[in-house]
Amino acid sequence: MNVKSDEERKTVRMKLKLNSTEYEKLKRYTAESGLRSMSQYMLNSIIAAPIIEITDEELAPIKARVDEISDSINSIAIRVDQTNKIYPEDMQEIRQGVEEISAMLAEYRSKLESLAVTPQTFRAIVDKAHKDVKN
Repeated sequence: MNVKSDEERKTVRMKLKLNSTEYEKLKRYTAESGLRSMSQYMLNSIIAAPIIEITDEELAPIKARVDEISDSINSIAIRVDQTNKIYPEDMQEIRQGVEEISAMLAEYRSKLESLAVTPQTFRAIVDKAHKDVKN
């Protein structure tokens, strides 16, 4: 008789709703994986999925700089509204601020993309997890 310890016993139940296309895909993936149940397939897929965490500390310098730039642009907008005049220096400052924000966003996006898992990589990770479970 195979008696499981308290650590091995599964006691929490979760519900998942799928449409018919998703359900058929899950059935196919489970069959292809060789695992004995959809539940086991889903659990292994969830556990195998990499988690990317981005902290507020990482974002703080970017946020602070964007706040400075937006405050500057807002000051210019208020002055233009009050005087009905905009100066070439104002336009240059706005342009530089927007370009700096764009560059920061592009750099951060590049960092995020380098961490991202492609569908093919994800499938390889999940396949490995399923093989590990079967062995």
